[in-house]
Amino acid sequence: MKLDNLKEKNYSNVTSLISAIIFFIIGSIIFTNPNSTIKFISYVVGGCFAIIGLFKIWSYYHAKKKEEEAYLRDFSVGLIALIAGIVLIIFSNTVEALIRIIMGAWILFNGINLLINSIKGLKNKVKSSKLLIILSLIMIFFGIYMILKTNLIFQMIGLFIILYSVTEIIGYIYYSQNN
Repeated sequence: MKLDNLKEKNYSNVTSLISAIIFFIIGSIIFTNPNSTIKFISYVVGGCFAIIGLFKIWSYYHAKKKEEEAYLRDFSVGLIALIAGIVLIIFSNTVEALIRIIMGAWILFNGINLLINSIKGLKNKVKSSKLLIILSLIMIFFGIYMILKTNLIFQMIGLFIILYSVTEIIGYIYYSQNN
């Protein structure tokens, strides 16, 4: 990748400020009310899956009626999408728990692996093993904490969106004052 092709961020137009304000609002909503946000996203994604599924099933039967080549794959994909959409809509409360448990378990698993490798390194007198043991224990703690603490992931996402938008707004103000 050539560095010559990189462009500098342009804060000169109002659209960058407007998009930063919109991101700030979205981040604030996600941070302060993650349950409703997750439910809304589950409803929207589930509805889209259900509509796609219904369309695929309808197109399969429509092609079959016209005696055109109807693919059973379309019917299968449609049925799976419809079922997935209904499940997302009905079980929207469990979507957050599922994501939280999967991500927490992933961090916990990596922390345990790091701890095992660090202990092996400690036995082999590797200098960085003590630091890695501390980091692995922190990862294990955060993995367990993430599994047990509801809405933590989505609050963090909201917080990162807020921080991003604040830096964008500061960049716009700084650029506007210097030009």
